[in-house]
Amino acid sequence: MTRIIRIIKESFRMVSNNRLRGFIVILGIAIGVTSLTMTVCVSVGVYEKVMDTVNKQGPDLIQIRPGSDKFNSPASGSREAVSLTEEDSEAIRQHVGNIDSISPVKDKKEIQVKYEDKNTVTRVFGVTPIWGRVRDFNAIRGSFITEEDIASAARVCVIGQIVKKNLFGEQDPIGQTIQIMDVPFTVKGELESKGTGAEGRDRDDRIITPITTYSMRVFRDTPLSQIVVKVEDTDKLPKTIEDVQTVLREQHKIATGEPDDFALRTPQDLIDMAYGTSRTLIKVLTLIAGITLLIAGIVIMNIMLASVSARKSEIGIRRALGARKNDILSQFMMECILLSLMGGILGTILGYCGSIILSSMNVAASNLTPLAFAGAIVSCSLIAVIFGIYPARKAANQNPVDILRG
Repeated sequence: MTRIIRIIKESFRMVSNNRLRGFIVILGIAIGVTSLTMTVCVSVGVYEKVMDTVNKQGPDLIQIRPGSDKFNSPASGSREAVSLTEEDSEAIRQHVGNIDSISPVKDKKEIQVKYEDKNTVTRVFGVTPIWGRVRDFNAIRGSFITEEDIASAARVCVIGQIVKKNLFGEQDPIGQTIQIMDVPFTVKGELESKGTGAEGRDRDDRIITPITTYSMRVFRDTPLSQIVVKVEDTDKLPKTIEDVQTVLREQHKIATGEPDDFALRTPQDLIDMAYGTSRTLIKVLTLIAGITLLIAGIVIMNIMLASVSARKSEIGIRRALGARKNDILSQFMMECILLSLMGGILGTILGYCGSIILSSMNVAASNLTPLAFAGAIVSCSLIAVIFGIYPARKAANQNPVDILRG
């Protein structure tokens, strides 16, 4: 133990005596570890966001949209997209098993909404009461759409938090009247905050209306924008998807060999989409980390070789006074490890700061996980061993007689 403490103290002394060399090594390691830390934080953050998104939107949900692209509607290309209808929704309800609940949905984007002298542009939905339960949208104040609202095509709505902020600020919106496409609606509730969805859209910037009111009083003869299906048993999800496809192909009279004119979005699609938004950033950070750490390792090796040449007299005197090869080897390896760890700690701090900045700018989700620090320590130790062993062995193998004679 005394020998180890002595080696560590001597390593600190040599590092402080060669500050410029030490700074170059620490800086090189720090840059690489910064990228590595940000990569780990972003990867963990994206994974947690993906799982949170799937849990919020439902691991047991199937979303059916018109068109062949599951993320866009309608389909592009020469084949005309057949609109989804409420008859399609009813056919699925009657002929597909493993269905817990099903909800047809209509919506339009960029709709102007007014309240007194204020206005905003938002997304307006026409839904059934069961949609709130299926998609986990609840009214934190007031109440959600009811079956009575559907039956009477009532001009009532539930607003998201962004709409509330834009139109009412701190004012209580319940009972107030807003204009949706110049049609008066009474605000009967406000939705709980949901944040950003997997597709990057703010789920608080929306207004919910009864689907009958939406179709009869505001947007006449509009097709369904989607059908949301909640399954009973997720283990049977693949079979349910297959049955839904079969029913819709029959409904739309699609011949064998012809492509679907609808698309089904599953929980796995949500995972793939959420990962896709950050996959490029993760690849870039990983590439930067790998290249920078490789360069840092080469820099360490060259600086340590230069240090061996500059310290030949010291090595010769220590060997002449009884130091063994193993003592010299341990000394240089400890200096290399010390510099690498200092660079790793600095890089981890910078990486955490960078991750916080990425998250605050909404560039990518990140999580300041201890895994990043552990990865930094392991990578720095490996770099020190891999690139420091050659200079350390060269120092240990110096012939003291030749050094002192020279």
